Amino acid sequence: MAELAWPYWQRIALCLVLILVAMGIQLSLPLGVQAIFDQVLTSAGKRYVHIVAGGLLVFFVLRSVLSFWGQFLLQRIGDTIVVDLRRRLFRHYHALGLGYHHKQKVGDLLSRLGSDVAALRNAISNLIVSFITNVFQLIGATVIMMLMNWKLGLMVLAVSPMVTVVSRSFGPLFRRLAASVQDQLASSTTIAQESLAGIEVTKTFGRGEYESGRYDVAMGRFLDAATSARRVDAAFNALVAFLASFSTIAIFWYGGLEVSDGRLSAGTLVAFLLYSQNVSNGIAGIAQHYSSFSQAAGASDRVFEIIDTPLGVTDGPEAFAFSGSTATVRFEGVWFHYRPGAPVLRNITLEAAPGQTVALVGASGAGKSTLVKLVSRLFDPCEGRIEINGRDLRHYTLQSVQDAVSVVSQDVFLFGTSVMENIRYGRLDASDSEVEQAAIAANAHEFIGKLPEGYHTPVGERGVQLSGGQRQRISIARALLKDAPILVLDEATSAVDTRSEGLIQEAIERLKMTRTTFVIAHRLDTLRNADQILVMAAGSIVARPDYEVLVGAGANSFRSLCRPMEA
Repeated sequence: MAELAWPYWQRIALCLVLILVAMGIQLSLPLGVQAIFDQVLTSAGKRYVHIVAGGLLVFFVLRSVLSFWGQFLLQRIGDTIVVDLRRRLFRHYHALGLGYHHKQKVGDLLSRLGSDVAALRNAISNLIVSFITNVFQLIGATVIMMLMNWKLGLMVLAVSPMVTVVSRSFGPLFRRLAASVQDQLASSTTIAQESLAGIEVTKTFGRGEYESGRYDVAMGRFLDAATSARRVDAAFNALVAFLASFSTIAIFWYGGLEVSDGRLSAGTLVAFLLYSQNVSNGIAGIAQHYSSFSQAAGASDRVFEIIDTPLGVTDGPEAFAFSGSTATVRFEGVWFHYRPGAPVLRNITLEAAPGQTVALVGASGAGKSTLVKLVSRLFDPCEGRIEINGRDLRHYTLQSVQDAVSVVSQDVFLFGTSVMENIRYGRLDASDSEVEQAAIAANAHEFIGKLPEGYHTPVGERGVQLSGGQRQRISIARALLKDAPILVLDEATSAVDTRSEGLIQEAIERLKMTRTTFVIAHRLDTLRNADQILVMAAGSIVARPDYEVLVGAGANSFRSLCRPMEA
């Protein structure tokens, strides 16, 4: 947490000065009360009452002004730190490798970005300053009391060691319970996110009550964890308050005897009682903050667990940007696995030149999708190398490699923005006219024109406002707009109606003329214009047949290549 607050230490220091000056003024109140009791009540001077009361009023107006600015500026710093941390965490999410995201649940990542960071914000902007304020309140009141009467002062301080022991005993428990609460909240958030993201499937299968039941169970677990944490927190605060009350009772008892014997003035006793409240409040506040810090540490662990996760695919120290308009892609003895001992790709060797189309055929799980993901450098090979234009892919910057690849897949993802913005995602600096030309080339312009707001029509989350074929054509327009030298097609026309398929296929063929194209094929006619056909099984290239051979073997033979192999 100190790392997050350090860039703002000067502004935080200013806030602390303002708040501490305000607290110093607060500590003057008991002295004013003592003066009234000792001077006014003995001499009955009304003028003196007016002067003391007026002075206290001026002091406390100043205190309110200083406290306002200190608290306001501090809250502003806290919000800024939260924004910075969320930006950093979100950027780190995108920098982490695809393999990491495959293992995580989106709901859990969102929970860390939301509630966990919010807990840290409270620790930074509220708890730290409140802790320092309470320490100052405790020390200031103690020093004044020791100067006034050291015996009474020691009686007040006697409770501090007991509170320290109790706080240290409860600390680890607070941390464990806080982490449990955050974990259960993340679990419930994950269920909610998955359920709402798959609302169409949920409704299709009539599983609304089932999903609600899952969420009810998750929230029940969260409530149980939260109840345990609140029970321990309440017991801790009650115990600290009970210990702190001893000092007040001791002062009242001993001080009362001293006043009765004439060794202590009534004003001093009243001032001591007020200062003892400052000390008790300071001790209780410090103990409470220890509890809160321990709980915030659980959230901190979850946030920094992500930030400390090493990045997957990164740029080398001497990486440079790929800038070619064409690309020759070569695999040399490439092996890849997601888990050690379970290779997904085995000794892949191939070469694809500009203008060539490489078709990948094989059963589900044969390694086709993984192979093209390596071209985009979503993963790096475990063995072997991939070259673009004669240089190892790892010598280029990651961003430039990903800029060099356009992907059109069967599973189209659209953002919940407008049609225009979804197409422009292919090239962020494209003009409206260029977006429209790409849509025309993808045979999407006609249906876009019929939408309520044309190109500015929101498509809904994941594009639910559009049909499958419409989403596919927007995806193709996005790839056309990107105009990258490497093109990856995963049966890109599978969801397009028969009337549109021919026009889109013509646009794709024009796009492929100078580009290196990889096609994941599921239909025989997709292979018609392929320059190379690679049959994959169990992560290896097992055959390189000609199209005529496949046609001669018939559709049944082709389908057998795409059927999962029996164990």
